[in-house]
Amino acid sequence: MPSSWGIFCLAVFIVGFSKTGLPGVTIVAVPLAAMVVPAKVSVGLMLPLYMAADLISVLHYWRFARRRCCFPYLVFVALGVWGASFVVGAVDDRTFGVVIGGTVATLVLLTVATDVVHRGKTAAPEPVETQNAQRGPSLVVSSFFGVTTGLFSALSNAAGPITSIYMIIARLEKFQLLGTTAVCAFFMNWLKVPLFLSLGIINARTLKLDLLAIPVIIPGCAAGVFFAKKLPQKAFKNVVLALAFLASLKLMLS
Repeated sequence: MPSSWGIFCLAVFIVGFSKTGLPGVTIVAVPLAAMVVPAKVSVGLMLPLYMAADLISVLHYWRFARRRCCFPYLVFVALGVWGASFVVGAVDDRTFGVVIGGTVATLVLLTVATDVVHRGKTAAPEPVETQNAQRGPSLVVSSFFGVTTGLFSALSNAAGPITSIYMIIARLEKFQLLGTTAVCAFFMNWLKVPLFLSLGIINARTLKLDLLAIPVIIPGCAAGVFFAKKLPQKAFKNVVLALAFLASLKLMLS
């Protein structure tokens, strides 16, 4: 139906926009895709489109990526994806949505509270973003966010807000955040392919639809690049946090 195809194309456009302009908006594409095909099928349908958008984002932003925020984070992401293979199907969508939503909301509130406390303790300028990025997050932070991201992403493609919060905690500036997120998402989504193939949610039919929809990603990515250039650093961080919190509420209330 034309209306269904239009909704699907909107979801694909949002994926492109999110990957190059505003990480976390991808969460909006998940329910849109589920309006066209069953929820479980939509997860497999959207993954190759995420991967295509990841490639464009990596090609555009790779020079801004910070390796110390990628590793060992990606190792723990792989562990989370692996763990998902043992629990997939054991938790219903409703319960899982509440768990993800509650986790994201808590992390957003903790991030905001930490920023408020930090500003209250000192009138000095915040540490230089690049210096924080070079040190990278602690192993504890990387392990928690890595495993959580891998688990939630493999089960629902809904880990975008969690990744965004991890990058904000690492105190990356705007383009560092986009570049590091792009590199991490690129490898993470490839890690999910074997699981999705084994579950049958990536198949010949879904891949045919993906090939038809890939051209829609390009204008979405172009719009995202334009948006990222125009939005100031502070506003960028606040919008990412606000979207993550709204996404958490949607997941809990859906």
